[in-house]
Amino acid sequence: MTPLANTTISANPAAVRMVHSRFEKLTILVSLLLFLLLVFTTATVWVRQAWALQIFQIGIFTLVAVRLVAGFFSKRREIAPGIIPLFVYLIPIWGVIQIIFHTTTSSFDTREAVLRWGSLAGVFYLTQTVTYSRASRQRFLAAMLGFAIVMAVIFLVQFNTSDGRILWVFPSGFSTIFATFQNKNNYVQFVEISLPIALWGAVCAGWRSWWYAIAAGVLYASAIGAASRAGFVLCTAELLMVAILGVVRLRQNRINLTFRAAVLTLVLVPVVAGSFTFAVGWDKILARLKQEDPFFIRREYFLGAVEMARHRPLTGYGLDTFEQVYQRFAIRDYGLYANHAHNDWAEFAADGGIPFLLLVAIPFFAAVPAAFRNPWGLGLVATMLNAGVDFPFPRPAVSSWMFAMLAVLYMTREPRKALVRPLKAKT
Repeated sequence: MTPLANTTISANPAAVRMVHSRFEKLTILVSLLLFLLLVFTTATVWVRQAWALQIFQIGIFTLVAVRLVAGFFSKRREIAPGIIPLFVYLIPIWGVIQIIFHTTTSSFDTREAVLRWGSLAGVFYLTQTVTYSRASRQRFLAAMLGFAIVMAVIFLVQFNTSDGRILWVFPSGFSTIFATFQNKNNYVQFVEISLPIALWGAVCAGWRSWWYAIAAGVLYASAIGAASRAGFVLCTAELLMVAILGVVRLRQNRINLTFRAAVLTLVLVPVVAGSFTFAVGWDKILARLKQEDPFFIRREYFLGAVEMARHRPLTGYGLDTFEQVYQRFAIRDYGLYANHAHNDWAEFAADGGIPFLLLVAIPFFAAVPAAFRNPWGLGLVATMLNAGVDFPFPRPAVSSWMFAMLAVLYMTREPRKALVRPLKAKT
């Protein structure tokens, strides 16, 4: 038997470049469409009709399908390593289980919740696929900050000029609006996510630090103008925490900026914030801070949610059913409409039981160390804390950005591999 001659098989460089180019173009397109969908759901947060949320969900599910098909052929790892990030994809499945086993008191509301949580899981997946490199993460965060600044400027300009009209055109039914938000707490939660990006840029962005400092001042001023107590406290805590971490990094020579320059940019933030605050004033936030009991009514909502969780600790009453079930456990009737527990973590336990609470809490709290390693992600921690006194998760205009930031933080855990690995020669 005559042995075959050894042959070398190598990748066609032109073919590799073509595949690389196609996936780069697809990644850019998905990134752009994802960002536009996030902007859309925030810009239409005031719309009560279902079409706005449905467009967002259909768009996210379509992008996920396209990306999954492309990822099947790309042979590239597109998601963060480890088991914990996979918990995010189990969140909507819990609602499906409740429907199948009839443990929900309202199949209709739970189906709506499954679609909402599914779209948020889609945002989490898609953000990972478009932030696989340091440069792509920086571009995504820059775009996120840019949009937040636009929203803050709109709020500051329309504060005394819109007469309760969204973008000066659409009646809201409220005397005061907050950019496109009707709820001041949800608006400030949106600001909380973006503010540390500007603050950290002010510390370590070199010659561009002054621009980030101005951006941080504008965002902080809008948070003060919104007069949300929790938001004011958390935004101030973000400012202090980023300053502390900045000083630590400077002493460790891990920031390419002189100590004097960093201090000057950090001082510029409250100066700019104070200047812009003249447009909205301090009187509202000071009046709210003087209230004797900041947990009035919210305490009763929280205790009612806890009681619901005690009655059904394993299954809950069904995702998004708090509104229907709470009246059975109400401690006192204030004559107000209780649509949420004003504590998302307690509401998760009431609606889905302890297992559902863990499905949501584990991936978010596991990302906290990454947020402190990357201070631009501290906004996620602040919003998680805000969820203890309010409801950012049910609002895709806020929670979609939370899941996007969560994905970016998980993608910082290890360096991303090359987009397309060249084939090795075989003999």
